[in-house]
Amino acid sequence: MLKMISFTVMENEQSNPYQLFNAQILENWKVNGVKYIKLVELETELPLKFFELIPDSEIPDSAETIYPISSEEVAELLEPLARVKFLVHEIYLEEEF
Repeated sequence: MLKMISFTVMENEQSNPYQLFNAQILENWKVNGVKYIKLVELETELPLKFFELIPDSEIPDSAETIYPISSEEVAELLEPLARVKFLVHEIYLEEEF
């Protein structure tokens, strides 16, 4: 199941609740005890693919994937890709896990 999100190009940081996934976020999640990450594709009208990373989420729907936080797959999400962006919603940056 694709999550419906209305995106404008990520120029307006003030109103955009998403941040690009980075090594600091990953390390903070590990320190706070996150065990796995769910990957959800976000639907947009842009020529890019966006995926939201959700820490310690519930069991995935059929179109979603869960990875252990220390897996190679999660580490690969830190590598830049031209047409794919991995995002974290601000609510997952403020929570303790």
